[in-house]
This record gives sequence, structure tokens and C-alpha cells, in this order.
Amino acid sequence: MPIKQSKEGRIATINIDCPPVNAIDSNNWLNLFHIINDLSEDKSVNVIVITASGKGFCGGADKSETRDQIESIPILMDHLWKAARAIHMCNVPVISACHGYVLGAGAFIPASGDFILASKDAYFGFPGINFKVVVGGAHMTRLFPLNVVRRMILTGESLSADEAFKYGAINSIHDTKKDLYKEAFKLAEIIANKDRKSLVLAKKSLNSTETNDIESGFKSEQLLTMNIDKD
Repeated sequence: MPIKQSKEGRIATINIDCPPVNAIDSNNWLNLFHIINDLSEDKSVNVIVITASGKGFCGGADKSETRDQIESIPILMDHLWKAARAIHMCNVPVISACHGYVLGAGAFIPASGDFILASKDAYFGFPGINFKVVVGGAHMTRLFPLNVVRRMILTGESLSADEAFKYGAINSIHDTKKDLYKEAFKLAEIIANKDRKSLVLAKKSLNSTETNDIESGFKSEQLLTMNIDKD
């Protein structure tokens, strides 16, 4: 399975395994949505850790299915949005343990969650401008100042883990993937020992304090992308 889940105690783990670059297709974005929703309602789960196999966390959306079928783009976008929103609205905290490339829609996963830990080789970027895709700004404003987001989106340039840490986008940087996972699960253990109802209410309260209208921003990006080649 490209999106795998497991549980140990009150910690659930979701692992992305979509070789060669962990680009996620429409069906697996929807699968991720369902997994997150199920874990969100699972009273035995206090925290979710998202990891990935291979050389990078996620290479974004797998656009091979839309290359010759433009009518399938809205479906991909809808499933992507559902997965990202499920992470953001999940009843329990979601930790993303990022290594290597975290690109395009792949960055929506950590940007929608609660904690981001990264290995020192991690980098975050939105190369969509090079492929006539307008996406990323709505979610990246949760992590970076607007002027930084503009540069990322309009140039397609990436930010290193060190740069992301400087802006407060990630919680910590680790030398190796092994160290990264060790610290991610150490954090998860702390959260796993908290009262679940308190976690749910605390996260709901934190979400309510955010002022950015991510949904409207994302819908606008979808519309712009769909019309990018129209005169």
C-alpha cells in the first residue's frame, strides 16, 4: 500500500511509500483523507506521526494522471484539499517528520499539521510556477512570512531546513533520518501521555485562533490553475 498506517499504544503512524519520488496520485490523496479521518475519530489515538520511505518526504501530487486528461485536475485538487483539511482539522495533533524534498502539494502535509521536524537535508519548495501550476500560497502562509511565500511561489525557489527553522516554520532539525524519527516519536510519546479530551479541545482552540482563510485561498489557486492556458 502506498499509504500505510500502524498503531503502537496511543501513537498512530502513517508512512508515505509511493516510489520513485513519493508523488501522491488522486486515489491516494483520498486514501490519506480517509485514514486521517478514521484516526481522528479513534478514541485510542492521541497523536499521529507522518513519515515517508525513500529519499524524500513527498514530491507533491502525481500529475501523470492529469497530463492528458485536464478534466481530471479538479478531482485531484479536491482529493488533495480533503487530505490537507483532514490533517488540519484532525482531532489530535499531527507531527510531520520530513527528510529530503518536501515539494509542491507534498508541503501541504506538514503545513496543515501541528509540528514539523526535519532532517538537515530537507528542503521545502513550490516549483509549480515552472509547470503552469498556481498552488501553495494559501497553505505556506501558515509557515512563512508573506514576502517569503511570494518569493517561493513566484520564483519556484526552495528553502533549506535551516532557512525554514530561521522563520519558525519547523520545530527542530536533526542530523540524520534516524535521529529525526527518534525525536519525532519522543515528541509523540509526550503527547500520547496527555488526556485525549484535553488535546482535542486544545487543538480546536488553537485552530480557531488562526485568521487565514486557507480554504478560500486554495479554491482561488485551483481556479487560476484551471484557467492558466485559456486566453
